[in-house]
Amino acid sequence: MDDNIPSWKQNLNREGGYWNDGRWYDIHLERRMPQAIPMLEELAMALPPLPPGTVVGDLACGTGNASATILDAYPQVQVVLLDEDQDQLSIAHEKIGQFTRDVEPLRVTVPTDGEPLPGGPYDVVVASLALHAIVGHDVDPAAAESHYELLFRSIHEPLRPGGHCFVGDHVGTLDLYSQLKAMERAGFTDVDCAWRQDDFFVAGGRKSA
Repeated sequence: MDDNIPSWKQNLNREGGYWNDGRWYDIHLERRMPQAIPMLEELAMALPPLPPGTVVGDLACGTGNASATILDAYPQVQVVLLDEDQDQLSIAHEKIGQFTRDVEPLRVTVPTDGEPLPGGPYDVVVASLALHAIVGHDVDPAAAESHYELLFRSIHEPLRPGGHCFVGDHVGTLDLYSQLKAMERAGFTDVDCAWRQDDFFVAGGRKSA
């Protein structure tokens, strides 16, 4: 028995919980963030048709929910899971293993200086509830806009010509319009919002062919 099990009362705080624990995260996600599951479904619906062998990078994949949703729709794609948390990466790998063996987990720190995302080249990169967490919640809006642009540059670089980036997130750190403009400044074309409800949204862009 683990003597260091934390107090259950952290669950009772309005903004409390154990978000860094992957299995806790998975069982609480829909209850704590009711828009998260529709967001993932809308992200999958926003994808263009993905032929067999398409390489999808799941940026800051967490427990792999975005990849699982995509593989449910396009089971013959290849997935690269990218995260710096080994425990969550292991959960994601276990989860995605139920869909496909064509998956590669990479423990990496997401570059925040515009350097290319590791593991490419990619045909598609998705980021689900990831970018706001990488940028942080307590960032000045002007600084946040610069951070988002650098993240989008990191995604843009390893995409093959004609490749796509899709973001499913909420606007707690930077408003949606500013995020879309940051995508454009990073070099993306065809930038638009596919879905929005409350603070949650799905947006995408394309690297020129």
